[in-house]
Amino acid sequence: MTRIHRSERGFSLLELMTALIVFGILLGFGIPSYQSYAQTQKLRGTSENLVQTINLQRSRAMATGQNVVINFNTAAPAGWTVMSQGRRNQMALPKGISYASANPASLTLMRDGRVSASGLVVFQNRTGRQDTVSVQLSGLSLIR
Repeated sequence: MTRIHRSERGFSLLELMTALIVFGILLGFGIPSYQSYAQTQKLRGTSENLVQTINLQRSRAMATGQNVVINFNTAAPAGWTVMSQGRRNQMALPKGISYASANPASLTLMRDGRVSASGLVVFQNRTGRQDTVSVQLSGLSLIR
């Protein structure tokens, strides 16, 4: 049988406290970076969601031969509303995301695939970072 010496039993209290302090410092630097990253990704996701909605509704307008209207609700609760064929679907903006501008306030996606007017929709997060969705007359929508 081998005998364990007192100095070989494990960590001392000083070593454990040092490791916890180093871990706490690393965590303290990492959390703000992660929160900033999460806000940026939420902003980008909102822009991508709008582009996908516009593309889907444009395809729906061409397939059904019915115009589709997208209204940008800048007042609370902020979001956008899709209206077509007597149906209405509302999408709210995620928490921490708001409109910096939405010009025009509504878009009509026509049955030929075109849009009634070109426009820009600018989203903003809590840190002031912005993402712009551009809608061209041809119906093409892009994130800039």
